Amino acid sequence: MTTKRVIAVFGSAGLRDRAKRAMMAEISTKLADLTILTAEDPRTESLDGILEEMASAARREGGVEGVTFFRIPDRGKAIQFAVNQAQEGDLVAAFGKGHEQSMCFGTIEYPWDDRTAMRAALASRLKVPGPAMPELPTSKE
Repeated sequence: MTTKRVIAVFGSAGLRDRAKRAMMAEISTKLADLTILTAEDPRTESLDGILEEMASAARREGGVEGVTFFRIPDRGKAIQFAVNQAQEGDLVAAFGKGHEQSMCFGTIEYPWDDRTAMRAALASRLKVPGPAMPELPTSKE
């Protein structure tokens, strides 16, 4: 797919498959050049707690926070950060949300679309017209 860097953006859903969190972070630390840990339906679980579990696993695998992996709670900001880090030939991929049209914080579903977020991030990076970045409760932090 690319001969350059792979930049992965993903999170882990709250109240779901907790055991997979460490595994996902470890695999990304091994296979991606840059990993951005972010929100993915935290539900009523602490987003900071979810991200800490994943960051701990990344560190155990040799990841260095601020160098090979980053924690950016707001998914829009995480996608924008990933796109801004990309250089010619790099592959940026956001995983986990796919076609889903919302993200759950607490018990509220907020409108969200990774495709729109990626288009907004690319438009911002390229300084061309594009959609607005969708907002989440974490957008104001």
